[in-house]
Amino acid sequence: MTIRETRCEAGPVGGTGEAARWGTDGGGHPVPAVGVLVVTWGLAVAALVLMGLAGAPWDPTQWYFVVDTADALVYGLVAAVVLSRRRHPVAWLVALTAVGGGVAAVTAQLVVLWAKDAGPDALPPAWSILQGTAWVPGTLALVLIVPYLVSERAASRAVRFAIGGGILLIVGLLAVRLTDPWPWPEAAGSYAPLPVRDADWARLIEPVQRVLIGAVVVLGLGAAVHAARRRWRQPAARGLGWLAIGTALVAATFLPLVVWADGGPASLALFTPWTHLASQAFFPAAVLVAVLRQQLWGIDLVVSRALVWWLLTGLLVAGYFVTVAVLGLLLPGEGALGRVLATAATAAGIQPARGWLQRRVDRLVHGEPAAGALSRVGRHLGSAAGPQEALTGMAESVAASFNLGSVRVLDEDGETLAALGEPAGAQPVTVPLVVRRRAAGTLVVTARPGERLDRRARTALDEVAPIVATAVHLAAVTRALRESRGRLAAARDDERRALRRELHDQLGPALAGIGLGLAAARNLLPDDSPAGPLLTRLRTEADARVDEVRVLARGLVPPVLAELGLVPAVRELVMRYEADGLQVVVRADGDGCGAAVRDVPQEVAGAVYAVVAEALRNVSRHARARTCTVTLAGLAPDAGPRLTVSVEDDGRGMGPAVRAGVGTQSLRERAETLGGTVTWQPGEGGRGTRVVLDVPLVRDGEQEEEVRGRVR
Repeated sequence: MTIRETRCEAGPVGGTGEAARWGTDGGGHPVPAVGVLVVTWGLAVAALVLMGLAGAPWDPTQWYFVVDTADALVYGLVAAVVLSRRRHPVAWLVALTAVGGGVAAVTAQLVVLWAKDAGPDALPPAWSILQGTAWVPGTLALVLIVPYLVSERAASRAVRFAIGGGILLIVGLLAVRLTDPWPWPEAAGSYAPLPVRDADWARLIEPVQRVLIGAVVVLGLGAAVHAARRRWRQPAARGLGWLAIGTALVAATFLPLVVWADGGPASLALFTPWTHLASQAFFPAAVLVAVLRQQLWGIDLVVSRALVWWLLTGLLVAGYFVTVAVLGLLLPGEGALGRVLATAATAAGIQPARGWLQRRVDRLVHGEPAAGALSRVGRHLGSAAGPQEALTGMAESVAASFNLGSVRVLDEDGETLAALGEPAGAQPVTVPLVVRRRAAGTLVVTARPGERLDRRARTALDEVAPIVATAVHLAAVTRALRESRGRLAAARDDERRALRRELHDQLGPALAGIGLGLAAARNLLPDDSPAGPLLTRLRTEADARVDEVRVLARGLVPPVLAELGLVPAVRELVMRYEADGLQVVVRADGDGCGAAVRDVPQEVAGAVYAVVAEALRNVSRHARARTCTVTLAGLAPDAGPRLTVSVEDDGRGMGPAVRAGVGTQSLRERAETLGGTVTWQPGEGGRGTRVVLDVPLVRDGEQEEEVRGRVR
């Protein structure tokens, strides 16, 4: 069988749910839709009637008739549905495939009827060429062009080049078939209506067709890769995966014609038609999944079950033949036992295969089930760094689970807590968020442009809403707690400043005055007075207390902290401990730890200074360490800038009893007032102790406004 004689029927293709904006979205073409359905189904019925009248015996070439008839029936209906709902060129290409398949099927049976009355040497009439060419424009256009049309973005130069190449291939293949002079020069006439009776052309036409069909394979696989890449980059783009599989299957069916000039060995006789039929399980799914989300009420269950039935049938038939072939090679005899075992294995696999396919199809059509969405949303609630991050992650999970265009989480005052995507004019669906019979906020979602949320998706959203409501309530409570802690920290700072003023301006001078008075009293006494030594000791004690009051006042609010900032204040602090023999190294800011250390807010700097002072005091008193390292590092994660401070010593470490002491509890309280955390870890090599403080560098309100306004 040669390329001229082979019915290289390419299977049909469809669009995806990510339909391009090549036409207007609103409205459809109801009249042309009905016309396409009547014409294509009429051609299919006529072909079946003619087949009954022809009464030709069944042979492998009849599978091409099955492909053509299936094209007319399946894609006639798909084209009618799409045309009635949306103005899009893909609908017309699907209709062209259906009409081409119907014409090819009718022509095939008319040729059989004509052959009954024609002589053995009679040349088929010119119209009989439709059997091998009617399917070419629509089918090849769908394989080579449709994968590039189903995009909402403007076509790039590479895409336009690929579309142009596909058009040239279609025109070229049609031109070759219409100008083929065969069977000239062996016979006087020609089969094609526009034959070019040239000896060189007659000799080159076979190689030219093989080159063109090879180009179809290459460009078809390229289109499949293009669709697969877009599906990989856009996981929520439904239908692109099905389109990629279908395109690759159709492109692969032409391989035997490229490798073998006669169409390949007899064992591949059914490869092309069966592979085309298999591709019909993917292209209609790609088109119908897109349409299902576009105002087709009540049809989702029908299409879901139909798609499962077709896929299950194909898998079972393929599994049966593969099992028979394998057992035939392994078992002796005529193969009866192998067929029995294959039948049993196929029957055993029906229910597991049906369940697996039903889940996959439901995920494609409806999105993720509520249970899966609940699990995904719950994981964000448990693993997020904070309530605000949990809300942002939940918005992403809800959008991905239900294939949504936008998700917004609002609090009870209507302020946006988390947002993902843009509504783009779609009708919003509002889901109330309730905690303990009290409104906590609102979940507002929209479908993607041109799509809708069906009842199943809304029910699933209602099931997910309580988890989102809990996160919203938790965020509100956490925000209130942090605001309260902020006010407490501010009040504590005010008290510390007031206490410093009292110590520095009142108690310190008073003690100094007492010391001066004691010195004056000692000077009034004679040198041998018994009260002299006592007054001297009292003055020494008063002077010591004055120094302690000054140190205490400076520790409450160091002047250098207000004048120069956190890092100079810490460097001055460690100098006091170096005088006692503890070697302290400070790494910060200019040492490569981040410029954010220079911009620490005053209220944060005061608390951080107090934590470092407390940690150094613990090292000096309890650790028996020789060296200590204080590190201040500024970070800038997605949640906002943060400051990490660590105090690490090489001492004896801290036991559980020490970690539960008053000093460590004070560190925890100071960290919590800043909305941060403090942890204790073993030092490097398991020696000593490492205290790590992690605090945000922005106030809660500023951080929340930043996160709320983030729309991805």
